[in-house]
Amino acid sequence: MLMTVLKGPLAVKQSKALIRTFKKMKDYILENRDLIGQWEILQLSMETANNRIEINKINSDMISLEFTIVPFGKR
Repeated sequence: MLMTVLKGPLAVKQSKALIRTFKKMKDYILENRDLIGQWEILQLSMETANNRIEINKINSDMISLEFTIVPFGKR
């Protein structure tokens, strides 16, 4: 890549280093592709837990409201 534009030992050295870096990145992504799925599962799990907390709060508020409402005929 780089050595096709620039000539000289430094260009060759940098080009080889760049190719090695991209290969390492590719290998890292391939080795850790399962982590992406695990991360998404963790996020969904956290959202579900937060939703449960919110639902419990709403449920508690509804129960409190139910006890404070006096039926129309008993006023």
